[in-house]
Amino acid sequence: MLELPASITKGRLSDLVETLEIDNAHATVSISLWGAQIMSFKPKHDGRERLFKSNKIVLDGSKSLRAGVPVCWPWFAQREGYQKHGYVRIRNWQVLSATESDDYTEIVLSPLDMVGKGFDGTAELSLTVRVGRSLSITLTTTNSGKDAFEFNTALHTYFLVDDVNDVELKGLSGKYSDKTRNWAMLETPEPYRFTEETDRIHLNPVKHVTIVEGDAQIGVESAGHDSVVVWNPWAENSANMRDMGPEAYLRMLCVETAVTQGKTLQANESHSLTQIIS
Repeated sequence: MLELPASITKGRLSDLVETLEIDNAHATVSISLWGAQIMSFKPKHDGRERLFKSNKIVLDGSKSLRAGVPVCWPWFAQREGYQKHGYVRIRNWQVLSATESDDYTEIVLSPLDMVGKGFDGTAELSLTVRVGRSLSITLTTTNSGKDAFEFNTALHTYFLVDDVNDVELKGLSGKYSDKTRNWAMLETPEPYRFTEETDRIHLNPVKHVTIVEGDAQIGVESAGHDSVVVWNPWAENSANMRDMGPEAYLRMLCVETAVTQGKTLQANESHSLTQIIS
């Protein structure tokens, strides 16, 4: 059995959901091994939680966890007849390695099972989580078969805010595709604020975005992506979600590091998608 470093302990949210709890000199982090989902990130230099977790989160395996950083793979969004956002977020993952240093604690996870309906490729997947003053998340896809395959992927991060009406998103530019307007191509607004349902794929893959709310800021750095997705369901949709509720939309904003336009991997090729939260 893999020996965990002193900064990592095991926990449990339900019979299904086992967690790894990281507490080092720089931050605390909670990771669900069901879905490899980071549930909490609280840096110690300011003590402020960065990630949203619904008060109505479902922990019995009937749906994915409405919290933190869901891993979308091998497709993004709805695909008729299949699990939305792919199937690895509703699978158990295992710890491949766990190390610590003065600067960070690092955990590498992989799914126990990679086979799923709707994906015919042969792939290996790993999630590297590095916890220091910032939180670095890297999802690496490797084509371990003989034939090329195409996939989409995202780190579908739910950020915690006090009131989304007071939030401004800075750093995005160029055109985006708006799902709420039949995928119309529109220019990024300036200032970028929130007054309605928002479901946008920004096709200019900027590296840095900042979520600003009063004096508080959350930095979001991305690499290996072709788009940045911004989502908030707003009041009516939030009320109709059994794991959200009528007020939950006020406390969250999804800013997602994503590959939505498709990535092809040849045999033995790898791709890494990274999001760094500060």
